[in-house]
Amino acid sequence: MTGLVNDGNGTLYAGLRHSTTIPLDCTALIRPEPLQFEQGLAQVRDDRTQGAAELARACLRLLVDSALTITAASTSDWRCALLERAERLAECRPSMAAIRHLVECWQMTVIPRVNARPLDEARRIAAAVGRDLIEQSRQATEQAAEQLARFLGAGRVLMTHSLSSTIMGVFTRLAAQGVSAIVTESRPLYEGRRLAERLSALDIPTTLITDAQMGLFVARAHAVVVGADSRLPDGSLINKAGTYLLALAARDQGVPFYVCSERFKQRQPAWGAPEFESMDPCELGAPGWTCVTVENVYFDRTPARLISGWFDEQGLGC
Repeated sequence: MTGLVNDGNGTLYAGLRHSTTIPLDCTALIRPEPLQFEQGLAQVRDDRTQGAAELARACLRLLVDSALTITAASTSDWRCALLERAERLAECRPSMAAIRHLVECWQMTVIPRVNARPLDEARRIAAAVGRDLIEQSRQATEQAAEQLARFLGAGRVLMTHSLSSTIMGVFTRLAAQGVSAIVTESRPLYEGRRLAERLSALDIPTTLITDAQMGLFVARAHAVVVGADSRLPDGSLINKAGTYLLALAARDQGVPFYVCSERFKQRQPAWGAPEFESMDPCELGAPGWTCVTVENVYFDRTPARLISGWFDEQGLGC
C-alpha cells in the first residue's frame, strides 16, 4: 500500500507503507451501501468530462461524507465499512493514478490515528484528513499551472488536447499576456469544445480543429501543453487517447511538448502495469454493421522520449 510521505521540503511523495487491506473478519460487519455513496461512485466511474485531479477530489469528498454518515455500532465496525469504500474508490478508475494515490494517502493517514479513538472522534479525524487532502490537491493544481505559465511567458501560441484543469489554469494566467490557443475537439465527447468555450470567455483567440488535423496545425504553435492522468515510473505519460499522436507530430516538426501535472499523479511500480480504460462503443455513433467491431479506448501512452519536460508544483522536472 502506498501513501504520501514528506521529503523534508514540504513536498508530498508516494512511499511504500504497510497494507490497509480489509481484515477477513470485517466483511460480515459492512453495512449495505447507502444509495448516495453508490451514486457518487458510479458518477466517478462513468465520468467522461472531468480530469483526474477533479475526480480524485470527488472521491475524497465521498470519503468525507462516508466518514460522517456510515452507520456503525463501534469504531471497529465503522473502520471496516470505511476501508471497504476506500478500496472501491481507489480501484474505480485504473488509468488515473491521482485517485488511487490520494485515496491511499487518506487511508494511511487516517487508520493509525483512529484505531483506539471513540467513534465520534474517529469520524471527525477522518473527515478532517479528507478535507485537508482536497485542499492540498487544489493547491498543487494551482501551483503546477503557475510554474508552467511562468516558464512559457507572454505572446505564445499553445496547442492542447482534451480538457485539463492544470492547462486551463495555465491559459487563465496567460489570458492578459497575449496568449492564443489551438484546441482539438477531443472526440468522442468533444471536451475540447468546452475548453474552447471557456477560452473564448477569457477573450483568448482560439482555433478549434478536429483531432485528425493535429499534424497540420502543430507547427503553428510555440509549444504543445497537456495535462496528465498518470505519470509512469519510466517518465512516460498516460492521457486522453490522441496525446501520443500529438506528441509524435510535435517531435517531427520541432515543437516542444510539455506536460503539466501534480506530483500525486505519479503511478507507483508496486501497482503493476497500467490499464487503459475503454468506454462505451456507442459514443462513436457507428451503426451496428455486421463484422465491424467498434473500439473506444480512452487513454494512450506517450513515451518519455517525446516529452520535452514535466512541470509540477516545484517547476520543471526531468
